[in-house]
Parts: sequence; C-alpha cells; structure tokens
Amino acid sequence: MNNTMINVLAIDDDPEVFEILKIYLKGIADVTFAPNGKQALTQVRQQRFDVILLDIEMPIMNGFMVLEQLRNVKECVNIPVIMLTAKKDKYYVMNSIAMGIDGYLLKPVNKNELVSKVSEVCQKRQQHRNSKTILAIDDDMSYLKQINSFLKEYYNVIMINTTKLALDYLTHHVPDLILLDYQMPLYNGVALLNMIRQNDKIKDVPVIILSGSLNQEAIVEFYAFKPEACLAKTVGKDVLLEKINLVLTQNAEVKN
Repeated sequence: MNNTMINVLAIDDDPEVFEILKIYLKGIADVTFAPNGKQALTQVRQQRFDVILLDIEMPIMNGFMVLEQLRNVKECVNIPVIMLTAKKDKYYVMNSIAMGIDGYLLKPVNKNELVSKVSEVCQKRQQHRNSKTILAIDDDMSYLKQINSFLKEYYNVIMINTTKLALDYLTHHVPDLILLDYQMPLYNGVALLNMIRQNDKIKDVPVIILSGSLNQEAIVEFYAFKPEACLAKTVGKDVLLEKINLVLTQNAEVKN
C-alpha cells in the first residue's frame, strides 16, 4: 500500500469502539464515525470511502441489514466491507461470507489484524482496478453474490441489482463485459439490452444473458439484440469463467 491516507467509515453504535479503531489506524487512515445505518447511508452519499468497518450487533438495523441497504446506493456498490462482531458464531461467519464481505474480525479487535486486513482489502481493490471489469446485473442479490464469488479472483466485479442503478452506472462507466439477467422487474433484460445497443458509448460492450428460462420464445426475443452468449441459471463457475474468457478474447480480436 502506498503512503496515501485511506478513508474508512466505521459503523458502530459504540463510540468507544470508534476511538479504538481511530487510534489503531492512525497514520494510515482517516476514520469517520457513523453510529447507525441511517447515518451511514447519508455519509456514503456525501463522501468517498475506501473501506467500511461494519459492526454486526446494532439496534434497529443490524450489520447485515445495513449492508443490504448500502449495496443499493450507487456510490457504495463495491466499497470493501469488513465485518466486526463480538460473537464467535458459525452463523455470523457463514452469513457474512454469503453476503460477499471482504473480511471478518472478532471484537475486541486486534490492532495488527485490523491494520493487516484494511491494508489487504485496499491492495486487492487497487489490483482490481487494473483488471477487466465485469458488470453483473440481476435483481437477485444472493445470485449476484454467488457470481461475485466465482469471478472476484480474476475480475473487477461490479454488482448491481436494479435497472435504475445499472443505467446510472453505465452513464459514467464502460465495463469490459456485462452479465445480464433476462427476467427482472421494471425493465427486463431484453429492454435493458435494447437501451445498451442504442447507446453509442456502450453499444459494443459484449453482453452475456443469464436466464432461468431458455424456451424458444425467450431465445428469439433476446437474440434479436445480438448478445454474445446466453447461459442458463444456475451456471457453474468453470463454465462461466470459460465463456467470459472466450467472449473477451473474441472481442479483443475484433477490435484489433
């Protein structure tokens, strides 16, 4: 990690924990405190953060509930999250992993473990910035987390679970490939793909359709908009990686 100070948001209902985290990270991070999920949601819209430290046991909204809401804020879709908990419980560990968090630390937090984990997730995020970007669009957040677990070692994965957030993201970014759910509310995958193909900025981005329904009618509908491939849910890791690699390789050859 370079000498640039990183911005950390600590979400915890205990102000004493915040003071400890601030002391432990002194010299490598500027730490901002949010005592609850509501305030955290306001802060992530107003300030850019590199890492979020999130307590699991909080009143009104626990850490899992806060994380679900944070992932629906476009400024916070892919900020690394490290969960903090005083409970050494298998449920908390497994649920945290299932939600796609980037780290898990037990309270009372050990200084060396905290500094190491914060540094590690920041380094991984920097490495991902140099990787190909895969935009995964699906209204099922649990499925997005599964896709992320398949791809995060190889690609910079952007997870978005609404068409509105997807359109907002695509207004400012051009991913290397889009994984697009066929069946979504408001705009289905075909409607969104149609909008992508009509936008000169992103019309040539390769798209792979993911669908739970591969009947003839669906295939005819989305192939009219020339996706690079269509895969049935739930696709396995090896098949998905192979198809993404093939599509990206073919797209690079066309450009050259």
